[in-house]
Amino acid sequence: MSSRKLQYADRVALQQADQAIRKDVFRALVEVITNCNDSYSRLEQAGWLVGGEIIIEALRKHKNSVIRVRDHAEGMNDARMDKVVGTYGEATSGIKEDQHVRGMWGRGLKDAIFGLGHGSIHSFKGGNLYACSLLIKQGIPTFNLERPMKATAELRRKYEVPEGNGTILEMILSRDDVKMPQFDNFRNYLQRHFELRPIMSNPKRKIILRELATDGSVRQEHTLAYKSPKGEKILSERIKIPGYPAHAKLDVYRSGIQLSTRGEEGDYADGGLLVISKATVISLTMLKYENDPYAAYFYGSLQCDYLHELLKNDEPVLTATRDGINWTHPFAKALKLAVEEKLEPLIQKERRHALREEKTRLDKQLRQKIQRALHELNNIAVTELTNPREKRKIHLPESGMAFFPERAYVQTGRTLTMLLRARILGKSKAERTVSIASNNAEVIVLTPQALLQPHPNDATVGEARVRLEGHQVGGEATITATLAHLHAQALVQVHSKKEVLPEAPVKSKSALFNDIHFDERMDSRQRVYFDRVNSNIVIATGAPSVKLYLDENNRLDTTVQGQVLLAELITEAVCREIAREGVEKGRFLVLEGSEADAIQNHFIRLQNRYAHLIHAYIVVKE
Repeated sequence: MSSRKLQYADRVALQQADQAIRKDVFRALVEVITNCNDSYSRLEQAGWLVGGEIIIEALRKHKNSVIRVRDHAEGMNDARMDKVVGTYGEATSGIKEDQHVRGMWGRGLKDAIFGLGHGSIHSFKGGNLYACSLLIKQGIPTFNLERPMKATAELRRKYEVPEGNGTILEMILSRDDVKMPQFDNFRNYLQRHFELRPIMSNPKRKIILRELATDGSVRQEHTLAYKSPKGEKILSERIKIPGYPAHAKLDVYRSGIQLSTRGEEGDYADGGLLVISKATVISLTMLKYENDPYAAYFYGSLQCDYLHELLKNDEPVLTATRDGINWTHPFAKALKLAVEEKLEPLIQKERRHALREEKTRLDKQLRQKIQRALHELNNIAVTELTNPREKRKIHLPESGMAFFPERAYVQTGRTLTMLLRARILGKSKAERTVSIASNNAEVIVLTPQALLQPHPNDATVGEARVRLEGHQVGGEATITATLAHLHAQALVQVHSKKEVLPEAPVKSKSALFNDIHFDERMDSRQRVYFDRVNSNIVIATGAPSVKLYLDENNRLDTTVQGQVLLAELITEAVCREIAREGVEKGRFLVLEGSEADAIQNHFIRLQNRYAHLIHAYIVVKE
């Protein structure tokens, strides 16, 4: 009998690269960027102070597009390259030594390069520059290791590592069926990939994405970042996993708006639980609720360091193709059941609320009453805010400048273009430059200075396009345009869904109020508010003074007392919104600097003028 080490056929390595990367640039970059992050993490665990900068450069070409990733971390010498790059399946990341790193298989870097085409690595370590390459020669995966060179100032300038250690990985997209994404998609998807979120949100890291021109110059550059959706923590619990010496920490948040799910956006979904083991994200899941629409409001994390212990012992608790947890593993099954037991009450509560809300929406008597009331409320708004004698070819408010639309959605990581129109009356180009600002960093203005161009149908009206970008789901910003004495505002909310979000239905061209909603989850400190994005009046049925008048079905409109309170709340919301709209749009007279006082004064005036009419629409005496 004879024995020898089993060798993998060359085609197996290429098949594994295809299964792991799937000819997807983003899956490859996850491997590379996390390698850079792991290198910084090892330095930090050893007590070093690091800059934490990772630079990604993308050069889009008709053929052989280039992606380059650069860090200033540990660097590699030729012996390390031979082990890390030249071998397959060795545990080289530090996971076996219990370091908090992602590398689990010792093949991510190789799969990333071979999955897209071929590539090379240059690394500064000490006083030398080391280099190697991975390519396919006649169908055979090949590793080439070059002789070390002295790290001269010229070489450091060439590879943009002016001092110290650092590594530059270059991948050539030489496979015909691998496509380089458009730069805007590149930017959006890369910063939202679930495995990269801890890196994108780590203040100790700075991830820079550059688009290169063919001459090597930088066309545009962006610092990538990710913020979790805005939400309320509704569960934080340490869970014992039956049958194992293990615990899991479950933190669940609820977003005020529905989030994209894995079924809709895969690895880029905002909803779901990040499964984390020793600071490493290994899965995004909502377990058996993955496709449950009532689970789409929830997100959070599931921290279980015992997964790391299993990985150290080479337990198959993760899939070989890096799709996350292998849920057929006995421990994974136990973990899944324990967590689902905690999620079930939350999702059932959400389901019950939705059914109650649907029942309220479908109640014909209440619907008819609200529809009649909304018609009259919008008549009041038209009376107060519209000048019937005003006739222009291009509609503008009396203030002379406005956004179109005044309320809009933008998907996180995406851009939105809004129209801005203003009277220009023959102003020079310098006098037609409008300043645009956002009051919330979660909605970024990409055109802080916008030039009004004469409208083709009306030379007295100028029009500009204002570009915005959403950064955090649930974020809401007031966008303000300023030109001399002219002002305009728009409200923009950041949403999660990938699909085009329809505007809320309007009752007429001049409708200010679209609907009246009842919400038990709204902050009970504010009994009523006006949702400017959707143009809805929202009643907080959980507020103590409102809850007092609810019937056994949580209805406010079935008793005279409840109807009176409902009328009062609607009066408050309607009059305050009309007062705000009238002052901000220049319909109501106001002294400069006293806008808040003017809004309050007009609010009181409108209450005195219209409260009895609103009560007549809502209250039906028995």
